[in-house]
Amino acid sequence: MQPKRFYSIGTFIALVFTLQIQGYSQPLSVYPGDITDNGIVNNVDFLYMGLAYNYFGPPRDSVVGNGLGFVPQPANPWLNQFANGTNFAFADCNGDGVVNYYYDAFPVYVNYGAARDTGVSPDIFYSGIAGIDPVLRLDESAVPAEVHPGETLTIPILLGDAQVPVEDLYGVAFSLYVDPGFIDANEVTFNFTQQSWANPDGDRVYMYKRVSDERVDVSWVRTDHNSVDGFGGIGSVGLIIIIDVIGFEQDFPVRIDSIKMLDHFGNETTVAGDTIMVHVTDNNNQQTGTDAPAGLQPEIWPNPAHDILHIRADFAVEQITLINALGQPVRQFSDPSRVSEVALSGVPPGIYMLEIQGNAGIYTRIIQIQ
Repeated sequence: MQPKRFYSIGTFIALVFTLQIQGYSQPLSVYPGDITDNGIVNNVDFLYMGLAYNYFGPPRDSVVGNGLGFVPQPANPWLNQFANGTNFAFADCNGDGVVNYYYDAFPVYVNYGAARDTGVSPDIFYSGIAGIDPVLRLDESAVPAEVHPGETLTIPILLGDAQVPVEDLYGVAFSLYVDPGFIDANEVTFNFTQQSWANPDGDRVYMYKRVSDERVDVSWVRTDHNSVDGFGGIGSVGLIIIIDVIGFEQDFPVRIDSIKMLDHFGNETTVAGDTIMVHVTDNNNQQTGTDAPAGLQPEIWPNPAHDILHIRADFAVEQITLINALGQPVRQFSDPSRVSEVALSGVPPGIYMLEIQGNAGIYTRIIQIQ
């Protein structure tokens, strides 16, 4: 008769770990960066990286390509899974057996926006109601009454308030929408490094990624597996007013939307977004820049324009040029007649400068195309 064998808890865990490595669990197919395994890489995946932060499991036995590209990588399941049932192995983007920022955030960033050919389930973003749900907003009180071309704005980002504070915050992902006629999305920056009620101990990581000319995606998440309560500032955003926006005065929106906030278990709290208006003006040249004689300034309509821009001048027009916010000509016409039409088909919406050259001089006018 063989003697009875007794196993410690540690030995039991090691045995389960070994069984998984040996293939007693169904192998997984991991697309690096797609931590939620919904078929597309975005800022929500970065949130889930924080949920699995510093967890470990079996590393990959083999890699396809460099192991970081958006191609399926064979992986063994880990012992842990997210609240939605997705295995933690999907958070191990580089396959080294541990989840951390230095190696697993990189595949999220470089594969951002990549999607599988099949089996894509886009993330759902629920819109909260201000006054009932916490609000994620920009501090409009920090924005001057007037801003000018070339000026840099640093605007605090606020989450919740005294009336509707935040409970169980672990991470939040959102999108910032700007008007490309006034803000270059490539120049938008975020800073979440300062200590705050949401980050009292520095246990957080964050990322942001320009998605289009008008949208920047952001994700901020803690890493210590503890949620926090409170309200107020969590960081700031930096915006630069395009320097070529001259001779124009208008309010333009900056909007926070597509928000997902999680606690440390992965449970979601509905959050409301918000929009602020920024008033941009050029005090030195609010209407036009021209050296054409008074009384000879052309008529231009409509403004804003859509398909056609009409021009009537009481002087001979030699050339008409439409210039974008980067100073690049996008339309150029030579027309000696006194009545002209500029076709706008194919011109992206935004703010442009119309330059009219003629025997009376040069006339410029800021035009908005919708």
